[in-house]
Amino acid sequence: MQLGEFVAALEALTLTDIRALALDLDGMVATPAEEIEVTVAYLSIEANLRRIHRLREAAHAGHRASSAVVAAAAREHADLPDAAVTHVARAAATIARGLVAGEAVNREVCFLATGFRHARPVARLALA
Repeated sequence: MQLGEFVAALEALTLTDIRALALDLDGMVATPAEEIEVTVAYLSIEANLRRIHRLREAAHAGHRASSAVVAAAAREHADLPDAAVTHVARAAATIARGLVAGEAVNREVCFLATGFRHARPVARLALA
């Protein structure tokens, strides 16, 4: 999955998609062990970004992804700020940062992206 494709898929989300994604993301951390697994994936992405000196590029990618989620929600007339929108935007930003981090964290990005499996625009990318 490429960053541009990911952002475009996020822009195509509906408010229903965003709310479903928020529930899926919550389901990823239902137990302490799952919370640890998500945290380790996030930390691996951040460590790799630091190692390859791409933190600034990753920050920009994260901003693009989170802005796409907020724009999609606004297009659907969501009453912002909205907890579900914020949750999905933050998760999308982390995945975007992982896409910048490259192949070294592909497993972590794929793991975190499983929280997006029920959103058709994003799920299509994961299958490609």
